[in-house]
Amino acid sequence: MAVALMVALGGTGFGSAAWAQTALDESDANAAEVYVVRGVPVDVTAETAAAARDAAYAEGHAAALERLFARILPLSERPRVPPLEPAQVAELVANFDVADERTSQVRYLARLTFRFNPEAVRTFLRVNDIPHAEARSKPVLVLPISGPRGEARLWDDPTPWYASWAARPPGEGLVPLIVPLGDLADIAAISAEQALAGDAARLAALAARYGAEDVLVVQAIASAAATGEAMHLQISSTRIGREAEETTVDTFAQQPDESLDSLFARAAAAVAGDIQERWKRRNLLHPGDERTIRVLVALGSLVDWLDIERRLDAVAGVKRSMVTRMSRAEAAVDIRFVGDERQLALAMAQSDLDLLFDEAEGWRVRVRGTKQPAPPTPVGAGAAEAAPSGPASE
Repeated sequence: MAVALMVALGGTGFGSAAWAQTALDESDANAAEVYVVRGVPVDVTAETAAAARDAAYAEGHAAALERLFARILPLSERPRVPPLEPAQVAELVANFDVADERTSQVRYLARLTFRFNPEAVRTFLRVNDIPHAEARSKPVLVLPISGPRGEARLWDDPTPWYASWAARPPGEGLVPLIVPLGDLADIAAISAEQALAGDAARLAALAARYGAEDVLVVQAIASAAATGEAMHLQISSTRIGREAEETTVDTFAQQPDESLDSLFARAAAAVAGDIQERWKRRNLLHPGDERTIRVLVALGSLVDWLDIERRLDAVAGVKRSMVTRMSRAEAAVDIRFVGDERQLALAMAQSDLDLLFDEAEGWRVRVRGTKQPAPPTPVGAGAAEAAPSGPASE
């Protein structure tokens, strides 16, 4: 995210009277992490080691791009991606690392990590009119519970349902899904029955231990019509946290020659995929859909502003922030962003920022958990340009 600051410092108490302008590269650390694809395995045999290596690198580039698109594009948009030649794929890559490299006279094996150029990927998607999501959610803690109420198991010896979730990579999608360790502290924190009952205090305490905000309680109930017949899984998924509680129910039937472990793994993949898809749809950025709003930020010190600035810099979809006026008590900031105000508020929440609307003053930004200050003297005209019921931006 490119951030430009044009701050009138005179009389603020933050420094000498001067104008300062700084620019930060658009691929800041948090946004850039979305565009990093790690651990891409390659194993290629060719006539020579050099030919195998070159073919492996090309194969790795294509596989990494597929994984990136799976991360940031909804399923409905992925078929619209045009075929790319190896040279076109390479143009989207900033650099890549090689690990666990092994070679023979005709074979090349390695694990590759690719860092894509965020702006190059965004430009490619914009040219092809393909919307994408890049806001990274706070982690969600997953509690895989097996069995109906009264017989539910969570912390017992790992069940196939628990094991299928524990085997999944936690950070592949935009919503990191974390499975707890199941140690003594976890066992003391909550039981399976308490989790199914939605014990908010216990769930919040366990989530906080893992740096998560929401908890996904996924209950699997297995049944078969008769011994030896195909197994059926009923999966109830309840997400509990900052927003309204939401429950979905899915059923999975065991396929011919499918093991129980594979059935549980398939169900876990489907539930996890649905979580990712829902998040992407809520945060979808359409090419060219940019607008600007002015927000007010209450300040107590320069440290307060630097904290807000750091958090804004990590908000996905924000193209530019400009401080138009600053006093000891307050700053007025113009924010240029992709999407709408609802999406901006959701993206800001991942950086612990609240975007609030006040009928008298317009939009305000504050760090989550802080009290709304008493209304200060308005900072310039246009602070209340937007209203939640109508067009709120330029």
